[in-house]
This record gives sequence, structure tokens and C-alpha cells, in this order.
Amino acid sequence: MKKILSLMLVLTILSSLTACAGSGGQAETSSRAAETAAESGTELSGAAAESSEETSEAAAQSETEASETASADPALSGNILVAYFSWADNAILDENVDAMSSPSVLSPGNVEQLAGWVQEETGGDLFSIRVTDPYPSDWDACLDRANEERGNGVRPELVENVSDLGQYDTVFLGYPNWWYGVPMALLTFLEQNDFSGKQVYLFCSHGTGGLANSVELITEAAPDAVISDSIFDCYEEDAPSSEEAVKAWVAGLGIAGAGSAASEQPAPQAEAAAADRVAVRCGEIEVIYELNDSPAAAALAAQLPLTLEVEDYSTNEKIFYPPQELDTSGTPAAEGGAGTLAYYAPWGDVVMFYGDYNANSSLYELGEAVSGAGQISQMSGSIEVAPLEE
Repeated sequence: MKKILSLMLVLTILSSLTACAGSGGQAETSSRAAETAAESGTELSGAAAESSEETSEAAAQSETEASETASADPALSGNILVAYFSWADNAILDENVDAMSSPSVLSPGNVEQLAGWVQEETGGDLFSIRVTDPYPSDWDACLDRANEERGNGVRPELVENVSDLGQYDTVFLGYPNWWYGVPMALLTFLEQNDFSGKQVYLFCSHGTGGLANSVELITEAAPDAVISDSIFDCYEEDAPSSEEAVKAWVAGLGIAGAGSAASEQPAPQAEAAAADRVAVRCGEIEVIYELNDSPAAAALAAQLPLTLEVEDYSTNEKIFYPPQELDTSGTPAAEGGAGTLAYYAPWGDVVMFYGDYNANSSLYELGEAVSGAGQISQMSGSIEVAPLEE
């Protein structure tokens, strides 16, 4: 009798366990089986395999959708902020400031003008980064203080901050090149705000140093921002005449403000192909270059004609700065000799070699001189770069 009762009890317990399993238990079993199979390298079969495949497909689909969402260009939606640091907004003006010798300290300053044109094209909100302790209006004294701040890693206190950076998906950030980098107040601004996932476009006014280390410093201060490779930079003396170049740059990004002239017209750089030949003229000197068919050469040709200042660099080259950065994708490295026309990407300058040079991974070839190469070293001051008229 005891044996019969024991047998009935066992059957009751087994029946109860089977009823409790249900679909949830099967899913959990399949999931654990899938994990075990993945670890052991064995294959699943039957219902467990089918359930595991459905779960994997759903997870893959979800992951794909998330990836597509994350990769969407944030610049295509949401508000736009145009933030900038300008010496003119951060200086104590001396009564004896000379507008001719210190034009960039008088409002509107170089970067302030660039920011204004960006704002006109994007319709974004304009924000001036200002320090509580302004800089001297004497340039040498300003540089001395800027150098001291840089050496000590100072983060100057700001007058105010953006009230809600979270409302912006896209940020245009403007600054001057100070001591081959950025004003330390710009780092204050970057470190006091969360730029995670925001699309950031840079524009810069500089002297002979070009962008120098500024992009690296900004990237370190805002490591989670998405900083675009398309950067606008110009020589400080050319800033007041750069309105068209700035607006063309913004239009080329595809995010120009509604109703702007630039948004209704394709960017010159996007459509233009490289001219076969360009002439660089300096007084009576004329050097003719035959451009290659690279994207960088096409980008340069799209900006012509240009009137710029030519500068000496080292003992074998003359350089000038086009208003817009050149697209170096698919552009060959410069490996020629005297007469090579090249582009040095880190500084954004076009190089006219009149002597031999060492190859550099950041130096790209645009073309070769076909006449006048022997006169390159004699160029000085203002030059005109234009397509060669047949």
C-alpha cells in the first residue's frame, strides 16, 4: 500500500512540474541552451534551435535599427548653436588703440565676423564666449598672458555659459589660433558642457601657424563630440573679406538655414572639377601649374580666383592659405621635387616648392609647374591665383 501511495505522489509531482513549464519556461530553457551551445560550440536542434534563431534575429534587427539611428547625421535635425571666442569681445580697450595696427581687437573682431556669417547661413543661436577677466588690448601683452595661461594649464572663468546646451544637436565653434593652439577660455567652455554625440564644426582665424594643434586640443577637451573633418580656416588679414567663402563652406555642409541664398545653390566645391591649369601671378612673375585630377586639386580650383598673401617657409618653399580646407580623400602623396604644388593638411596651406623636399604623410600633391618654376623663390607679398585663360 505504501508503495502505491509513493508512486501516486511521484506522478502528481511530475504532472505539476510539466504544467508549470509553459512557454516562458521553454523560452528560458532555449535561451540558456543557446548560451551553452555558443560556449561549447555545439549546435541546437528542434524547438530550442528555432526559438534561439528567432531571438537572435530579433536582437540583430534591434541592434541594426539602433545602429542606423546612432549613425544618422545630427546636423540634419534640431537646433544649431554658433559659439565663438573673439579677442574683440574679451579685451579692455585702451583709449589709444589704433584701428590700423590692432584691427582685430575692435568689434567686430575677426572671429566675430566669421561667426556672424555662419549664423546668417544656419539661422543658429549666437553665443560669445567671454572671460570675467578681460585681456589687454595691446597684442604683445595679450599674447604674454595667453602664453602664461597655456603654460600653467589655466581655465579662465567665464562671464556666462549656455543655458541649455542639450537643446542643440549641432555646434559651430569659432576661435583664433593663440600660441599654436586655442585660447584657454575655449577649453573652459568645452569642459563645462557636455558635447557627447553633438556634431561640431570648427572655424578658425590664424596667422602663419594655420590650425596648428588646435583641433587636437579641442578633441581632448570634448572627446565624445563628433568633430567634422570639414574645417574653415583663414588668414587673419583675410577674415574681413571671407564672407562668401564662409557661406560657401556652410552651404557645402548641407545644413544652411532655410531661405538662405547658399542653401538654394550647390556649393562651388561640390560641383567644380579641377581646372587643367592655373596661374599664380606676383607682379611680373607668373608660374603656371597643371593640376592633377584629385579631389584636393578640384577643391582648390573651385575657390579660384583668389588674391592672397604668399609667405616664406623654410628655404625651399612658398606657401599661401586658401579660404576653405581641401578634401584630401583619394589625393596622392606629394613625392616630386622642385616645381611641385602641394597641400599640407594639418596647417591648411598650399605649398609651392622651389627646392627638393622630404615626403610627408600629410603632404598631398595637387600638380606640377609647367612654366615659371624658377621664379617661385622670388615671389613676395600679394599673389593672384586664377584659372589659366586659354
